[in-house]
Amino acid sequence: MRDSIEDFYREGDLARAYELCRTSLAVEPEDVWTQHRAVLCLIKSGALERAWTLFNEFGLNRATQDEDCLSIAARLHKARAFEVSGEGMPALAREAADRYANVFSQTCGHYPAINAASLYLAAGEPDRARSWARRVLDMRRYPQTEDCGEAAYYRGASEAEAYLLLGDVNAARLSLVEAISKDPGNLLAQATTRGQLRWVSAQLGLADDAISWPALPRPLHYAGHLFEQDALGSEGQIKLTQALNAFFDQYPTGPAFGALAAGADILVAEAVLRCDRPLHLVLPVPVDVFLQASVSPYGEAWLRRAHDVLDQASEVLELSSDRRILSPTNLNFASNVAMGLARMRADLLATRPLQLLLCDPAPPEAAAMAFGTHRDAATWQEAGLEQCRIEFKRKPLAAPSKLTDSVEHASVNAEGFVPAMRAMLFVDVANSTVVPDDRVSVFVSQVLGALVESLEKLERSPSYRDSWGDGLFLAFEHAGEAAAAATRLQQVFAGIDQNALGLPESLELRIGAHFGPVHLGEDPLQKRLAPFGAQVAIASRVERAALPGAIFTTEAFAAVLTMEEMARFKCEYIGRRTIDRNLPEMPLYALRAIAADSLDALSSGARASFL
Repeated sequence: MRDSIEDFYREGDLARAYELCRTSLAVEPEDVWTQHRAVLCLIKSGALERAWTLFNEFGLNRATQDEDCLSIAARLHKARAFEVSGEGMPALAREAADRYANVFSQTCGHYPAINAASLYLAAGEPDRARSWARRVLDMRRYPQTEDCGEAAYYRGASEAEAYLLLGDVNAARLSLVEAISKDPGNLLAQATTRGQLRWVSAQLGLADDAISWPALPRPLHYAGHLFEQDALGSEGQIKLTQALNAFFDQYPTGPAFGALAAGADILVAEAVLRCDRPLHLVLPVPVDVFLQASVSPYGEAWLRRAHDVLDQASEVLELSSDRRILSPTNLNFASNVAMGLARMRADLLATRPLQLLLCDPAPPEAAAMAFGTHRDAATWQEAGLEQCRIEFKRKPLAAPSKLTDSVEHASVNAEGFVPAMRAMLFVDVANSTVVPDDRVSVFVSQVLGALVESLEKLERSPSYRDSWGDGLFLAFEHAGEAAAAATRLQQVFAGIDQNALGLPESLELRIGAHFGPVHLGEDPLQKRLAPFGAQVAIASRVERAALPGAIFTTEAFAAVLTMEEMARFKCEYIGRRTIDRNLPEMPLYALRAIAADSLDALSSGARASFL
C-alpha cells in the first residue's frame, strides 16, 4: 500500500494517493508515515483548512524524529504566508520561520534551515536570514550521502539560495549550475527553485534574472490564417517553412498548443514535430467534425498532412461532442483553452509562454476580430505576454464562405435552445446524511443558509442557481466569477462552528468546477431558462472527485481561468481521474485564491510578467 501511495503522490495524482491513505489508516490508524502523506496530499491540493484539522487529529505536532512530519506545521504556515497580501504576510512568515528553526534544532537538516532563512527575510528580519543562510553553508563540511539525483540537487539548490541571501550572486550562480548537473532532467525541481529564488531576489531588490538561469523551454501557443494548398505557391511555402525553422532555432520552445486548420496551423504543427517537441492539439469539436470544416474544403493535400500530424501529436484534446460544424463560441473557447494551457505550463516551469502567429501584414478588418487569428493575438496582447509574428501574403480563399457559412449555421439552435459558454460549480456538503433529524432545520438555516447568503455579497451573482438537499448548482458567464464564488463558499464554510451548532464535525464541503459549452433552454419542470448538456454533467462529476475542503476543476476551467484571472487564482495539477465510466480519464486541478501582492505571485514567472 505504501508503495502505491508514493507512486500516486510522485505522479501528482493526489486524489488517489489520499484515498489510499484513508484506506490504509482505517487498518493502521497510528501509522505516522501514512498520516503525513495524507496531510501533504491536502496541502498540495489547496485544502489547507482540512490539512490543519487532520494535522491536529493525528497529533503530528508531537512527532519527535521524522523531519518530514516535524516540518508539516511549518509548511502549512508557509503555504498561508505565500498566499496572503503583503500586510498579513510577515507575521505568518515569521511563524513559519520559527517552526522551521525548531525543526532544525531537532534534525540539523538543510531543508528546515534554508526555509527558516528565506522566511525570516520575508518576515523583515534580514540579519536572522543571513545567520541561517550561513548555517546552511556550514553544513557542507559534513559528509554527503548522495552524489546525484533529486536529493543532491536540492542540497545544491539550498546552498545557492543561501549564497543569494548573503548577497553573493556569483557564488549562488555557480552553486546552482552544479546543482543542475546533479539532476539535469528534473525541470520541475528546477522550476521550484527558480520560483523560490525569484521571490528571494525580489525581497532583496535584485533583478529577476540576477542568477542568469540557463534557458528553460518556453511553452508555445500558435495560431494562423487558413489558406488553400496553392495559395502561397511552392516558393511561398518554402519561404514560410524556412521562417518557421529559423524561429525554432532562435527560441528554446517547449510544448506547443494550438489547432490543426488548413494552412498556418498545419505548417506550425509540422515544424514543432520536426524539432521533436511535444504537440498538443486543442480542437473545439471531435476530430472528424473539425477536419470536415477546416481542412477538407481547402485541399486533399492538407487533409493528408493533417492526418500525419494527428498520428504524431502528443495529445489531441476534443473540447466538446458537438457534431455541428463549428461555431464562433466553440472556436474562441478552444483558443482560450490552448492559450491557457500554454500559460499554465509556463507557470509550472517558472518561465514565460510565447505566442507564434502566422498572419497577413495588413491590419485586420473589424469582422476578423470576432474569432480566429487576430482575436487570439489581441487576447494574448491584453495579457501582456510576448508575441512573435511571421507575416506572409496569401491569395484570397476561392470560397471564403465555406467556414463562415458553417460558423453562422452552427450558431442557430433548434427548439429555442441557445448555445453559450458557462462556468459551472457543483457544491456539496458531504456526510450530511449523519445530521440528526432534530438538527436538520439548523443545518439548512445555518449551513446552507450561510453559503447562499455569501452568494448575495459577490460582485457578480450567478446567472443560474439551483439547490437539491445538501448541494448547490451555480452557473456564471466567466471563469473568474465562478472562482471567486467557489473560494468565498470555501471560506464561509470553514468559518462555521459545527460543534457550537450541535452538528456533526464530519461535515465537509466539496466543490467541483468546469467551463464549457452549454445549451440554454427552458427547464420543462421549473419553467425557467437553464443550462443543459454533457458539460453540465461533467461539472457534477468533478465535485464527486474533489477532496474534502478542496475545489477541484477541469483542465478547461483551469486554462480559461488562467487567461482571465491569473493574478488572483492559481490552479495546480493534481492528477488524472476517471470521473465517469462513460468518459476517459480527465486531468484535474486544485483551485486556490492568492493575493496579487503575495509571495506566490512573486515566485511565478508568468504572474510576474502579468503584474
